[in-house]
Amino acid sequence: MSLSQIIARTGWTSAEIQQVTKRLTDAKRLRVIGEQPFTIASPKSVAAFSAALRKTIEEFHRANPLLPGIPKQDLRSRAGKTSLELFAVALDDLVKEKAVSLSGDLVQRAGREIALSSDEAKAKELIETEFERAGLTVPSFAAVLEKLPVESARAQKILQILLREKVLIKVTDDLVFHRTAVARLRGLLAKYRKERGEKLPIPVFKELTGVTRKYAIPLLEYLDRERVTRRVGDERVIL
Repeated sequence: MSLSQIIARTGWTSAEIQQVTKRLTDAKRLRVIGEQPFTIASPKSVAAFSAALRKTIEEFHRANPLLPGIPKQDLRSRAGKTSLELFAVALDDLVKEKAVSLSGDLVQRAGREIALSSDEAKAKELIETEFERAGLTVPSFAAVLEKLPVESARAQKILQILLREKVLIKVTDDLVFHRTAVARLRGLLAKYRKERGEKLPIPVFKELTGVTRKYAIPLLEYLDRERVTRRVGDERVIL
């Protein structure tokens, strides 16, 4: 209940409500779950919603064993309609109890680790190997999928695991590179800058890396975003 709702129901002044609220919270019969606006709830209702959140998180993990956690917004909508204040307090209680943990916007059971089946572990290894072997001329993910012992949906989730672990680096929606290839590219540019200067025309970049325009432009745009290079006209400057 909000302050305005309490006033409407009781006819009390704000000062009277604050006094009663303090007595009830001291006795652990009431919880203040929001200050702006002032909002209260019974400890029982907070505990009940915490339990609902916990159940929803467990159900999500069972249904999505390869995903790290459930987005907060999704969790709130799945657990049942409630106020933002009650959701925040109930979730905070679970975090303080170390029942769940937060990673950015994702919520997961505390201590949970993604367990891969033997087929999934093999697929993960194959994906990493294919991209590492390819260097800067990576295959399409569709081509890699054909070699995997798992169906497409699970393979996509395994790809996301490799991206989260930063084993693979997404340059565009269609181009993913192994981290060792990107590290070698950075080293190559550092060596080029030391030996030949900071200016890097696109034809020189293509010759240096041995890639076609299909790979060169997305890679250069990625390097611009990472502030390894900066575009100046039709050239790049190595920073």
